[in-house]
Amino acid sequence: MVHFTGHHLIRAGLALSACLLLSACGSLNAGGTAPPFRDPTMSMQNAYDAIVVGKTTQAEAMAALGPATEIHFDSGYAIWVYRARSAESDADRAELLILFAPSGVVKKTRIRPSYAGRGADPS
Repeated sequence: MVHFTGHHLIRAGLALSACLLLSACGSLNAGGTAPPFRDPTMSMQNAYDAIVVGKTTQAEAMAALGPATEIHFDSGYAIWVYRARSAESDADRAELLILFAPSGVVKKTRIRPSYAGRGADPS
């Protein structure tokens, strides 16, 4: 019979969590097959225009745009990231970023354009 101490269980749990996180990250928009928004025809600009700073809540953003990659901070703030589709999985893609205040209301938004092809060696 194998006996695990609390320390071993914690390490096993951390290893499992890391594996799950890595597998989830690898599947996000893999190969550019998943649209960035619930409505696959929605453009970055239309999504940006659908979000109102100081008014739109997380629930409203989720209903309008669909699920995002979320980053949560200990301060209560959260960032949601929507990445544009790309045929190349490692290509630089445009992103819509939404910053939510701890209250759950949008604090700031921005579109980060794709920089693919810019600054390429002209020779």
